[in-house]
Amino acid sequence: MDNDLRQSEYEPLRRLAEIGKRSLLVLNKTDLYADADKEIILARLRQRVRGFIAASDVVAIAANPQGITLETGEPYQPEPDVMPLIRRLAAVLRSEGEELVADNILLQSQRLGEEARRLIDHQRRRQAEKAVERFQWIGAGVISVTPLPVVDLLATAAVNAQMVVEIGRIYGCELNMERGRELALSLGKTLASLGIVKGAIELLATALQLNIATYLVGKAIQGVTAAYLTRIAGKSFIEYFRHDQDWGDGGMTEVVQRQFQLSRRDEFIKAFVTEAIARVVQPLRDSQQLPAKLESESVRDPRD
Repeated sequence: MDNDLRQSEYEPLRRLAEIGKRSLLVLNKTDLYADADKEIILARLRQRVRGFIAASDVVAIAANPQGITLETGEPYQPEPDVMPLIRRLAAVLRSEGEELVADNILLQSQRLGEEARRLIDHQRRRQAEKAVERFQWIGAGVISVTPLPVVDLLATAAVNAQMVVEIGRIYGCELNMERGRELALSLGKTLASLGIVKGAIELLATALQLNIATYLVGKAIQGVTAAYLTRIAGKSFIEYFRHDQDWGDGGMTEVVQRQFQLSRRDEFIKAFVTEAIARVVQPLRDSQQLPAKLESESVRDPRD
């Protein structure tokens, strides 16, 4: 420092102390102050850091004193005065050297532990997202084969229950199917109560109408919407299991709404509809063309 601590300096210093990092606070440029003023600033610094830096670890130096002009008119450059810092460093190393080495090793180990946790979380998330993608198209297939009067995520609860169990297992949480079904039904009801089911139908119907023939939209919309809602549910459950089966302060509602907002982005909808056409619409188109083809072949001359 060259004066009192700013807040932007105080906070990092306090955080360093909290994680066990040994620190010294050095008041520099003391050549600019009269002795009485220097002591006032030192006292103020020691007061500010009391509780996490010892008074003896606050030292004063002049690393690069300003040149002065002597009465004779000759310039004079005072020598740096850093001995208070050197003496304090030497004293700390003599008394705490081995402990400091051990502390640094521990701190590095903690950092490695945090990195390992990040890598594990990244790997788990990738596995969980692959599971969600698989189940969303399973759900689309179920609804496409057995259409419903109204698309409702509750109708795909059996598929979602298995998805919940699998995501839980990825995060080291073993759930039975009954518990998975309870969670799936609860989230399905949340989707319905928030109007997300209706919103998804409208959003995807508009997107599909721009990409496929009108006669296929009605048949495809339920399956595609089921996939879309299953994705939102799966992404929500990933957050639930990532945080040790905790929905957070905002509860399930906030998590689900956030995932819905992320899934409404134009770039995502375009990519999702493109994949949905390949996985849902094209099989529907093929299934409609096959009977017509068979009928055409049946009226051919047998001699052909």
